[in-house]
Amino acid sequence: MTTEESNKQIVSTAYQRIFGDLDVTAVDEYMTENFIQHNPTIADGPKGVKALLQMLISQGVPKQKISFKHIAAEGDIVFLHSRYEMAGKEWRFIDIYRIENNKLAEHWDAMMPMPDGRANNNPMF
Repeated sequence: MTTEESNKQIVSTAYQRIFGDLDVTAVDEYMTENFIQHNPTIADGPKGVKALLQMLISQGVPKQKISFKHIAAEGDIVFLHSRYEMAGKEWRFIDIYRIENNKLAEHWDAMMPMPDGRANNNPMF
């Protein structure tokens, strides 16, 4: 297995466990202690992701199977294009992770809810 294939497997498994299964214990298993978060609404480190998970759980976000449309890797960077249900709406996410020593070390993202109306018929996923 290439480094890129291994990194894609690590990220997709971690993402499912953390955000699909809402497994707080997976945060320590898959993230570095000095995890760098570029989403301005989430604190750095595993504590920031754990706080996000606790918020999602408290809001009744269900455990779910994450659908990945695209997973790509270049060296230690992995890109995910996924679908997720949150607050009664479908969302689309682009997540970018940097891997360090087989763990998630850094994260960037962009997200949007499915719009009620569309200007075209092209699928978002």
